[in-house]
Amino acid sequence: MKHKYLILLLAGTVLLLATGVRGQHEDIPYQPVTNICQTCLCLSSQDSGHRTHFDLDCSVRSFEHILARWPEEFGSQAMAAGASSEIVASFSGNRIRLLQQLPATNASLTLSCRHCGLQELQTPLFMDVPNVEALYLSWNELSDDALVPDLFRGPFRNTRYEPIGLRDLDLSHNRIARLDRRLFEHTPHLTKLNLAYNKLAVLDEATTAAVASVATLERMDLSHNGLMSLPAGLFPKLQSLRVLDVSGNEFTVVPASLQQLANSLVQLNLAANAFSSFKENSFQGLVSLKRLNISGMPSLRIVEWGALKLSALEQLDCSRNSKLERLEMADLLGSRNLSQLDLSRNALTTLALNVSSNASSAAPWPRLRRLNIVDNPWYCSCDLFKTLELTGLAHIERETDGTEARCETPYLLAGSVLSNLTAERICKMVIPKKYREVEEEPPRFLRRRYIILTAIIASVVLVIGLVIGFVVACVRRRLKGSDYGVQPIRYTSVRGSNLSQFSQLQPASVASKFSSVHAGGSSGATTGAANA
Repeated sequence: MKHKYLILLLAGTVLLLATGVRGQHEDIPYQPVTNICQTCLCLSSQDSGHRTHFDLDCSVRSFEHILARWPEEFGSQAMAAGASSEIVASFSGNRIRLLQQLPATNASLTLSCRHCGLQELQTPLFMDVPNVEALYLSWNELSDDALVPDLFRGPFRNTRYEPIGLRDLDLSHNRIARLDRRLFEHTPHLTKLNLAYNKLAVLDEATTAAVASVATLERMDLSHNGLMSLPAGLFPKLQSLRVLDVSGNEFTVVPASLQQLANSLVQLNLAANAFSSFKENSFQGLVSLKRLNISGMPSLRIVEWGALKLSALEQLDCSRNSKLERLEMADLLGSRNLSQLDLSRNALTTLALNVSSNASSAAPWPRLRRLNIVDNPWYCSCDLFKTLELTGLAHIERETDGTEARCETPYLLAGSVLSNLTAERICKMVIPKKYREVEEEPPRFLRRRYIILTAIIASVVLVIGLVIGFVVACVRRRLKGSDYGVQPIRYTSVRGSNLSQFSQLQPASVASKFSSVHAGGSSGATTGAANA
C-alpha cells in the first residue's frame, strides 16, 4: 500500500513539474512555423558519409522571436540521432531581445544569433538540445546577469542534469565584465571561447576560476578588454590551449603566467598593446610557439637581443610599428622553420645577421616563402643587401597595390627598388662625400666644436675685461695721488652772502633806501662815538 502511495506521489510530482515548465513558456510567443520556408531559406543535403545537413537561414527577417519547432520540410530526421544529421540555423540581424529555449532536436546544432540586440537568455536554453556544438551570440547587449550556470544545463537524466556537447562559444562584442565561477560546469567539451571586445578589464577570482575550469580549451580570445595582466591561476589546468589572442589590451610586459603554456601554446597574438620594447627573456620558455604577432604597437622602439630566440617559430608578424628602429635579426637564426616574415611599415633602416663568411653560403631559412619589408626608410648599404641575399631576395613581395620596398638613403639611391639592386653592385659603389649619409647630430650648442669655441670666446672676453679693469684702476690711483684736475673749495661768509642775495632780490628803490638808512646810521654812530 505504501508503495502505491509513493508511486502516486512521484507521478504527481513529475506532472506538476511538467505543467510548471509548460506554463513557464506558454506566455512567451514564438515565431510561427507555418510556411516558414517561404520566409526563410531552407536547404537540405547529404554528404558522402550519409550525414544529412539542414540549413535554416532566417537572417534579417525582422523577427522578434525564434521558431517554436524546426520546419516540417526537415521532416523527422531533424529529431534523429546526433551522429546522422546536422542543423545549421541563423537568426542574425533580427530584433530578438530574449533568446528563448531552443526547439527540441537530437541532431547536431549550430546556432547563430548575432546583431540581434540580445539582452536576456532563457534558462535552461539547451534543455532539449543536448548535441549543440556551436553558439554564436556576438554583437549583442549581454551582460553578467544573462550568463548563469543553469543556462547551459542539459536534459535531466536519473539524478543529474546531462552535460551538453557545446564546443564553440562566441560571446564577443557584448557588455560582460565578469563570469560566474560555475558558468562552464555543464560544458565539459568546450574547446573554443571568444570573449573579445567586452569589459573584462580585470580578471577577478571568479572569472579566473570560470575560465581555468575548462581543461579542454584549445583556443581563447581575450582581445580588446583593457587587460593589463593575466593572473597566475588562469593557465595551470589549460594544458591543451594552443591559440591565445590578447591583442588590443594594455600590456607593457609579456605576462609571466604565459610560461605555464610552454609545451602547448602554438600561436600568440600580442598586437596593438602598449609595449615599448621586448627584453631578452620576454618569451622565455615558449618552446612550442610557431606564430607570433607583435604588430600595430605605436610605442614599440626596439626588439632587444635575445627576445626572439624561438626555435619553433614559423611565422613572425612585426609590422605597423611606426617607431620600431631596431630588430635583432640574428635571433631568428635559430628558427630554421621560419616561412613567413613581415617587417613592413616600421622605422627600420637596416638589417644585420652578423654571420661568419664560412656560413654565408648556407641559407639561414630554407623554408622562407614570404618576406615583406615595404614602407621602411631603408639605408641601402652593403650590409643590408648581404642580409637580404642571405634571407632570399627573391622572396621579397610587393603589396597588392604594387608598392615595393625602396631605398630612402643614400641620396644617389633614393627611390630605387630593392629587388633591382644586388649586394655586389652596392658593395662596389663609391659614394661621393657630398652624397654620403650624414649622421644625425645634436643641436649646435651641444656639439663638441661649438662647446670648445664658446669656452675660448668666454675666456678671451674675461681676460680683456680684467685687463681693462686693471688699467682703469691704475689711472684713477695715479690721478688721485697728483691731485690733478681737483678744484679747491671756496668759502664765503653767511652774512655777506645773505645781504648780497637779498640786495639782488629787492627793487632798486628799496635798495637805495636801505643804503641811505644804513649810511645815516653809520654816521650817527660815528658822531656819537666822537662826542663820547
